[in-house]
This record gives sequence, structure tokens and C-alpha cells, in this order.
Amino acid sequence: MASTDTSRPRESEYLEWARAHGPIRFSLAFSGVPPCDVDLLSPSVDDFTMVADNEYGWPPLLDRIATRYGVNAENVVLAHGTSMANHLACAALLDPGDRVLSEWPVYDPLVTVPRYLGCEVDYFERREDNGYGVDVDRIERALTPRTRLVILSNLHNPSGAIAHGTELAALARLADSKDFYVLVDEVYLEWLYGWDGEPATAMNVSTRFVTTRSLTKVFGLAALRAGWILAEAGLATRIRRLNGLFASSMSHPAERLAARVFDNAEVLLANQRARVDRNRTMVAEFIESQPGLSWVRPEAGTIGFVRLEGGDVDALAERLEANESLVTPGRFFGVPDHFRIGFGMERAQLEGGLVRLESVLKEI
Repeated sequence: MASTDTSRPRESEYLEWARAHGPIRFSLAFSGVPPCDVDLLSPSVDDFTMVADNEYGWPPLLDRIATRYGVNAENVVLAHGTSMANHLACAALLDPGDRVLSEWPVYDPLVTVPRYLGCEVDYFERREDNGYGVDVDRIERALTPRTRLVILSNLHNPSGAIAHGTELAALARLADSKDFYVLVDEVYLEWLYGWDGEPATAMNVSTRFVTTRSLTKVFGLAALRAGWILAEAGLATRIRRLNGLFASSMSHPAERLAARVFDNAEVLLANQRARVDRNRTMVAEFIESQPGLSWVRPEAGTIGFVRLEGGDVDALAERLEANESLVTPGRFFGVPDHFRIGFGMERAQLEGGLVRLESVLKEI
């Protein structure tokens, strides 16, 4: 699909909508999880020191990230959350007039940033009838001679679908032959950490991949703004230097607390996974009980993309908001007859949201 909007955006419509719809008691638009048990981090006064050798990232944190994902510390660039990581990666890889090829449906900021940087964005479809898989033949057909970057998310936002290692390997071969990079937003991928047969990060597959993550969605630590980029060493150096024009270095207390998260990652994840797995089953049973709803059930993660047959998703969202709940309208992902549902929250919040969703579905 060719780009139709070449104007330079000044905001993310989705993020402004999300900010305008703040705390809602039984929100199903929430895509992350509650904060992990911070007591397990055993924070100390030392964590709040303001003195550190962290101009290019605190070395103990860089080492922990590198070890977890099987790369070297020179491949790691710290950033203020995944959003800033994506911005830095795009700014380092793209020049005005370049073309970007993005997945569709797509998380709005992933394409808003390249457009802001003066690039044109084309799309390849991750089809619902193919489980939202990554079709490399479809990507190849959508490339142009000016395509410098392909963008995708894994787990896919909004569907939660997995881009498996075999798909990534085929995409890497295409990137080598056509000379482009691939930016993979992996903010939800930690849910798969340790799965047999799947790479810990796309960077394990090829240096054509540049990947981004943070502690936000899986550990529930959005307030830390602790994110990072994994890239081949030369590109990582360029991104570090470019960051001098943006945030320069991370808050050192955030770096130290993030290092403690990595030291306790498996315990923290185990607690979150158990709840999310139960919630996913609850949501699947609910959707299967509703004649007007359907989805591709995600294997992991905290989000799914639901089709509303013959209904008005924006009207649904408005009615839900009036009843202390909310879903994310699919128009923010380019698919107006769908909505994204989140299920990483505590059970009582999820149950309350589903009760209200069922009631509004009966009304409309």
C-alpha cells in the first residue's frame, strides 16, 4: 500500500487520545501490566546517587542488558523508554526523502516519527487471515529503490502476534539482498523470553535488525523511562552520538534501578506471566461467547485485536467510557472496524471491564 499522507505531523493522534482518556476504573485500553513488586528490587540510598560514569550509559546496566540478550555491551544504547529508542533509531538511519516500509495494522508512533523526519511511508499488510504473520514475499513486493528501513513490532501491536525466527531469518536475507535495515519494536517480546526455538531478540538473527525495548510493558515500570536499542557496533556508536542532540544520558537513579530489575527479572516475570496467562484465557472465552466479536488469539502478551462485526467501534468506545471502561479504537492502527483490548491488569479490573463491554454490546 502506497503512502497517501505526506504532511509532516506535529503529534501522535493516538498518544494524545490516550492522554485525554486518563485513569478509567475498568479500562480495557491499558496495554501493560501493574508495576512489578518493587520490594524485590531492594532499592537503597546508593541508587539515588547523582554521580556516575554514565555519559554513554552506566556500564553495569549495559553489561546486564547485553548478557540477557546475547549481544555485546558495545551493541547497547540506552534511551528514555521505547518511544525515544524508536525515535533515535529512525533519526540515525533515515534522511529526508527516504522511503520507509511499515507493517499495517501499525502502532501510530512507529510511522509518525519517520513522517516527522521527512520520510514517505508505505505499508505491507499483516493479514488477519494469516494470523497477522510477517509475509516476506509481501514485503519484497512493496519495496522501492528508495526504501531504507522496514518497521515492524514483535509482538505485533495491536494483535499480539509473534514474528517467529523463521520469518525473521527470511526477512534478514531480503534485507541483505536489497540493502535496508529493519527496526523491530520488541517492547512486548519479553513475554517470550526463554521460549525454545525463538531468538531473545531479532539482533540474534542478523545485524540488519535494530531492536528497541524498555521496562514499561512487561515489568510495569513506565515511570523509570528505562529503554534501550540493540544495533551493530558502528550503528550503535552513531546513535549514541546522535543522542547528544536529544537526552544525552539517562537519569542515573533510573539506570541503577533498571539494573536491579535485570538482577531479579525471572522472579518478576513469573509473577506477571501467571496473571496474564489467566487473563488471556478469560478474554478468549469472553470473545468466543459474543456473536459479534472475533479475533486471532495471541499466544503471549497482554493485547489482542478484536473485530466488531457490523458495529461502530468509536461509538462503542464512547459508550464504554460513560460506563467506566474503555477499549482502544482500531482507527488508531488503520483498521476502524477493530479495537485493541488489553488484559494485563488485575483480575477485578478485567472482570469489571468485560461486564461493561458485554452490557454495551447488547445495547448497540
